[in-house]
Parts: sequence; structure tokens; C-alpha cells
Amino acid sequence: MKKFIVLLLMLCSLLSVAGCDLAGESKNNGQTVQTETKKISFVVYRPTADGSEKLLPEKVTMADNGKSLPENALRVLVESKPQSDKMADIVPEGTRLLGLTIAADGTAYADFSKEIAKRGQGSYNEFMLTGAIVNTLTEFPEIKQVQFLVEGEKVVTLSGHMDLEEPLKRNKTLLSK
Repeated sequence: MKKFIVLLLMLCSLLSVAGCDLAGESKNNGQTVQTETKKISFVVYRPTADGSEKLLPEKVTMADNGKSLPENALRVLVESKPQSDKMADIVPEGTRLLGLTIAADGTAYADFSKEIAKRGQGSYNEFMLTGAIVNTLTEFPEIKQVQFLVEGEKVVTLSGHMDLEEPLKRNKTLLSK
């Protein structure tokens, strides 16, 4: 009788393992059923729509896509519109994130397409754009400062108003209280 119970338990274990594959899908009568996707959350900072020199936090929750939290945050900031009409979108149209690497010293190298360096965007927009990027990335403890790159190269400025030759640190004065 004990052998029968042991065999029955082993058979049940084998059947339950055979019913799931490595991708987190379970098979039920030959049909694949997706299991719940893991969610990730982070904060991005966007300028206020009223033109004051303040950044507002925007909490974002999305499906985990396997990329790092800082990269996801920067992609959301660059590639999506604000969720609230109290926030402004100041990323020049067509700007793409080409890459993000984080050095051991805490410097994030944020590489953007040439559209980010659009001329004529004004000193306010350049200041708020760089502030939004830097404050979004330095929200993560592993990032202490941000070096801007355009098409893989260090830049002196984006549109002629700010010196970007050296990495920028978090600007707490931009954050709303």
C-alpha cells in the first residue's frame, strides 16, 4: 500500500511539472494560459505646465520588460506624454533614447538621438529638460550624476544655454515640495 501511495505522489508531481514550461505558461488541455505578468514601478519627473521652474513626480507602473528600472524610467520620460495636464512635455519631438550605461562610480551615460539637441528650444526648456532627465535618473541609488551624450558623443550643450561637458548632479531646488 505504501508503494502505491509513493507511486501515486510521484505521478502527480510529474504531471504538475509537465504542465508548466519555463516561460511561466501553464498548459491546460493543450491550450496555453498566460500567467500574470510582473509589474514594475518607478517615478519620472516632468516640468510643471504653468512654466514655474519646478518638476512634478509622475508614478509609472508597467509590465516588466527585462530592462533596468533606470532605463525604463528614462524611456518613459522621453517616449511618452505626461499623464496629467499639470505637467508639460518638453522633450523635443523625435528624440529617442539610444542607450543608458551606468559606470561603477555612479555616472549614468545617457545617449540620445540628435533630435534632443534641437536648436531654438530656449533656455527654460533646456534647463527643465536636463533637470527632468537628471532628477529622474538620480532617483535610483546607483546613479549619482548624469553625462549627456548625443549619438554616442559628449556634448558641450543641447541648445546653447547650458554647459553639459561635465556630468550633472541632482537639482533638488527643482523638486516641488
